[in-house]
Amino acid sequence: MDLQRATSSKPKQTCWTMWLKHREERCPFIQDLSSITPSIEFLELLFTGDHSYLFKVQLQAKMYPLKLLRPLLTMTSSTLFHNLTGHVHESKLVGVVGPYCHGWLVIDKALERDLEQLKLWKSLEEDPIHGLLLEYVEGCTIDKGSITAIAAQSLRDQLDHLHNMDIAHGDLCPRNIMVSSDGRAFLLDFSSAKLWPHSSSTIRGKDDFLAYNQGEKRVLELILFRLQKSEEEAYGQPTRDWENGNYAVFE
Repeated sequence: MDLQRATSSKPKQTCWTMWLKHREERCPFIQDLSSITPSIEFLELLFTGDHSYLFKVQLQAKMYPLKLLRPLLTMTSSTLFHNLTGHVHESKLVGVVGPYCHGWLVIDKALERDLEQLKLWKSLEEDPIHGLLLEYVEGCTIDKGSITAIAAQSLRDQLDHLHNMDIAHGDLCPRNIMVSSDGRAFLLDFSSAKLWPHSSSTIRGKDDFLAYNQGEKRVLELILFRLQKSEEEAYGQPTRDWENGNYAVFE
């Protein structure tokens, strides 16, 4: 009986508790902003994905995107952002590879209840809701906008920076590329990113990973090509729309 009681009282290990344990080692560049969460006002749900939710929020009269991560993604995200932010800081590329990340935070219980009442979130885990506060960029996804030659080259450079860190974007498609109202272009959403060495047997080898990265470069060039010409000019006939087009890089 005493053994059972001791076993049941042992703290449960979850993705969140593991991330807290290793966050200073894995994510030394990402600031803890949890103290500001009571001041956050949720304005709009922008996007729901397999790995996360993206909200438009207001904080001290400024707008921010807040990306709330599903619990199982915590360790993957921490490792990814450690590699990404480390290289970005060392290379003085803050705000160049994707929008700037201000820090991570935990949603307090009051906000968590508000999200549940608005049916914007359903807590299925014991772990608290947590996420990343990002730079707000006014603009649209690339399929709804236009792009300059300079901005197109910026996208190529951003992808090169990722690949040089042994990181593949993992979900390169029009909805994950943004064009700002002032003409800048950004790669978005690194939730599906792949870091080498990777557990997948199809890209476990370095040559396979490099081939995957080359596939991502071809996908980006296809997207940029589609912006230059109409479907009839490019292919002789209309093709599938942007949203349903196949941009997958096969492993």
